Amino acid sequence: MELISVLPAHAPARDLERVLGDPFNPDAPISFRRLVRHDEREEPPSEAFEKLRAGGVHAQLVPRAMGGRLTSFEELLALVRVLSRRDLVLTTGLGSTMLAAIPVWAWGNDDQRRQVAHMLLGAGAFGSFAVSEREAGSDFLATTTRAEAAGGGYLLTGEKWLIGNASRCSFIVALVRMQPALSLLFIRPDQLPAGTLRRLPKIRTLGLRGHDMGGMSFEDCPLPASALLGRAGRGMEMALTTLQYTRTMIGGMALGAADTALRLALGWGRDRRLYGKPIVDIPAVRSLLLGSFIDILIAECVTTITARALTLAPRRTSLWAAVTKYLVPNLSERVVRDSSVVLSARSYLREGIADGIFQKIARDVAITSIFEGTQLVQLSMIASQLAQLMRVGRRDGERVDLDRLCDLGTPAPAWDPSSTGLRVADPGGDELVERWFGRPDSSEEDVDAGPRAADALRSLRDEATALRRTLAKIPTPNDLSLARRHCVLHAAACCLEVWRTSRYVLAPEAAGGEWLALSLERLAFGDSAPAGADLEGTVCAWMYGQLDRGELFSIIPFELAE
Repeated sequence: MELISVLPAHAPARDLERVLGDPFNPDAPISFRRLVRHDEREEPPSEAFEKLRAGGVHAQLVPRAMGGRLTSFEELLALVRVLSRRDLVLTTGLGSTMLAAIPVWAWGNDDQRRQVAHMLLGAGAFGSFAVSEREAGSDFLATTTRAEAAGGGYLLTGEKWLIGNASRCSFIVALVRMQPALSLLFIRPDQLPAGTLRRLPKIRTLGLRGHDMGGMSFEDCPLPASALLGRAGRGMEMALTTLQYTRTMIGGMALGAADTALRLALGWGRDRRLYGKPIVDIPAVRSLLLGSFIDILIAECVTTITARALTLAPRRTSLWAAVTKYLVPNLSERVVRDSSVVLSARSYLREGIADGIFQKIARDVAITSIFEGTQLVQLSMIASQLAQLMRVGRRDGERVDLDRLCDLGTPAPAWDPSSTGLRVADPGGDELVERWFGRPDSSEEDVDAGPRAADALRSLRDEATALRRTLAKIPTPNDLSLARRHCVLHAAACCLEVWRTSRYVLAPEAAGGEWLALSLERLAFGDSAPAGADLEGTVCAWMYGQLDRGELFSIIPFELAE
């Protein structure tokens, strides 16, 4: 296979991909065959985690300033996609650890940071972000776990439930109720008196059967004053801003699962013959596959821009991370559903194609729209911020440099944990949507992707105009359909801006704009988008070319392991 160039932000993911090998090969270090067997036994893929640990993946969770290899979240996103195309159990275990580590990097003291860096870089430890409770769910204000001042420190009592890495974590960041309000505590289980922390039994789940999902109970658990993370009373703020990072990475998880689902369906569709021809020759089948490919490209643009925004436009990510968390799992789950239609009965089997990995993907991917806030939670957050903007207008004079943000050929700057710049709510709006849909004639001169793209763009601009008028009449954020419509406009703007700014680094087939026209049509018209061989044939050929060359389904060339 001819080696293809790779973006600097993708280099660590390319190296990891080569180390892990082709998961379709039963003898690969992390193969679908082994992963399915672990899933059948509802146990973690221990040798896969060990392979990742030996390969230094945990160093990607530690910022460079603290001895690790984490630079930008654009780089981490590529790693997440590489892992997730194999097994979401792997990225969920590491993601739960990242979720616990980020508050330490951002607000912890030097000693807390050193401890976490040592555990991750040395032993490849797991962390746990103990936020949710059995009765509270997503309502952080309903937190009942309490830390009372005692003996110069704290006495912790309560239960955390539905927690990742619950039985194996070496450090915990817990949201607790204390004076003056909610706070975060940094906890080392190995330093607690016996009997004060009880790990609850593993919770059985529909998907992610090998993930360590459980709970923990604290019973008069003594903690030193140094356990406080950051300032007392800032726990709500810190938890919500931390979720902006992980919600973005969940987009990468969903994309990885969607990639494998489409890869299986495409391969099967070309091999399976009905009436003397491959089933991909059936127009309805070809339409499903092409639609799935377009969904992946749309989701990639949205997620990549949000990942870059975490260090290039952090004030916008309270809104953009919520859009990503709502939209990308939805698109990816549609890819899996449509792929299952192509695979038909084979999608239901726990054996056969790729050792039955598809049915595991179908179960696992469902979690991406649930954890770190359900779809309704994301839509409520989006609607609230849109309503606030309509009520009080823009209150942030700091504009986003869209050219720099969307230029994928220039790596996003490294993350400085001491100055995150994130906010719980965004006072600045959505410059991406404003640039393309802020007025009826905005930026038409920048779109050179043919008449079908222009028609779809006009429809989207009409939708944007109608949305602004509706928002102006609604004083409270009650209508979640308005948030859904904004998500569609944001996705279209991401595709447009990536294509406008980054054509020089896109795959040759992406630079022409046929995929952009189909993406805009799919966003504007849904399944009723007009059909036509002029665009579909070109994009289908590109899709099959990526399959045959062993590339990730992406607008950026990325070579997979052989």
